[in-house]
Amino acid sequence: MNESVLIGNAEKFLDGIRHNWIKAEEINDFQSFIDIYMYLKNNLEELLELRDTMEIKGYKTPYRSLMKYGRTPKSEMKVEDMYDVNKHTQYFRMNAAAKKNILDRVKSAIASHKIALGHLEEFAVLSCADCNGKFTGHELSNFIDGNCSCGSSDIKLEINQQGVYRLEIIKYLPLSGEYMVKMSELSPMGREAFRTIVRILKHEKRGVVTTLSLVIKVFEDGRWVRKRVNIDAKDQMNYEREIRHEHGSNARIEFMQFHRKKPSIINDKHVQTALSIGYVKLAESRARKVFSQILDNIIIDLDKLQIYDETVKKAKKMAIKMVEDVYDREHIQDELIHDMLFKENLMDKQGKLNSKLKIDIESRKQLERQLFVEVPRIMILWDIVKCYLSTSYDRRSKYSGPFPNLRPNLDSNQIKAFDDFDQNVVNILRDYMNENIVYVYDIKNLLSKKFEMENKMKGLHVKTNSNAAGAVLLNTTGNIPIDVAAHIFSVDPKDVKFERNKFETFGKPQTKKAKKFLEMIKG
Repeated sequence: MNESVLIGNAEKFLDGIRHNWIKAEEINDFQSFIDIYMYLKNNLEELLELRDTMEIKGYKTPYRSLMKYGRTPKSEMKVEDMYDVNKHTQYFRMNAAAKKNILDRVKSAIASHKIALGHLEEFAVLSCADCNGKFTGHELSNFIDGNCSCGSSDIKLEINQQGVYRLEIIKYLPLSGEYMVKMSELSPMGREAFRTIVRILKHEKRGVVTTLSLVIKVFEDGRWVRKRVNIDAKDQMNYEREIRHEHGSNARIEFMQFHRKKPSIINDKHVQTALSIGYVKLAESRARKVFSQILDNIIIDLDKLQIYDETVKKAKKMAIKMVEDVYDREHIQDELIHDMLFKENLMDKQGKLNSKLKIDIESRKQLERQLFVEVPRIMILWDIVKCYLSTSYDRRSKYSGPFPNLRPNLDSNQIKAFDDFDQNVVNILRDYMNENIVYVYDIKNLLSKKFEMENKMKGLHVKTNSNAAGAVLLNTTGNIPIDVAAHIFSVDPKDVKFERNKFETFGKPQTKKAKKFLEMIKG
């Protein structure tokens, strides 16, 4: 396919996605669910094909194909030749930039579609009336063209109460790959929240050795020869023995350099960006709906605050009309605000604000920061924490759900990214936004205990109820009452108690023979 045709087709396809507005939060039956699910799934398959084609054609490194025209020194080059060289170079650079940009958009769209499908798969439990099968998560791929793999079309939709999902986030994702446009639409506080979340998701694991570069000496043709070699790192690898096996028994290592990989919490920059945009825009939308209600409950004098806001707005308009220079305009504006507030008895001659008004202004600033910066950060971290607590290591390794490329486990360095939540913001999320959330002191310890428990159980083939196990950790490590912890993970308190008893007896001998065996070992 011609390059311009490929780029044109990709842009046309992405623009079509942009104009098709998806409202996944309005899903109410199987048909409305499967229509959106299959639309996104088909899109993803098309996008993956586009990406593979582009990478085969060199779109991943387009600037390598640029040829340097005019090897003749400039002093010997004719003016018209120099003009042609510059013109051709500019053309190829523009072409390379177009390739890079379209591949970037396609990758962003792929990341957004994966996130959207992950949220849908966490949301739905589909049951087939004919084969009595129940499907959720990645099992939904069994439904082809809206039918079960058994061929039945009699399917019912149930909501998965234990899933980690937010269907409202889908409409805010850059599904058409235009993440730069979405970012430009964010408010100043939204951009701050976006940067905060990206920084958290990029938190790197301590370096893992992947390859080694070595300088070795080999005896060849009666003399010692130095060679540079690269080898892949393996666990418990004897590098000297490996070199001698490949290059002869006389080979000696003179220099060795380790190359380390540092995977992030979410190890894909496009997924990081799409998730950050989605959560920030969702939080902004929900924050605006409750802002006035919360503000009315915390300020002292609403009338004085309204007079202050009207005064500032009026002073800005007057200053714009009076002065063109920006710096002079700010000075005039401050003077106008001072005079107008003094007349309203809200400021004294020295420029000191009324004490109650000052408190209200500070309270509003703090509320804005809590709603537009802290709320999106806490929302995504709480969802990630719930995802870790309610799933097994094997499930996270094979299927990451609403968080594609999520690390199946975290090291101590990455856990540091999970700062404790502001309790006031948690209360706002619970009381005003109906979030099923609870304040947990030292959330880092909660995650550490989860990974520690999984390491102990590795290889023992112990069956656990993952959601009940998450509630147990919330109860024992987070000091949350069992009933509350069970409600957070949508499980029966009896299941939580049963799972807790299992953990308490974990590793202890349960029979007389087992006790006697352990005593013999200790003896």
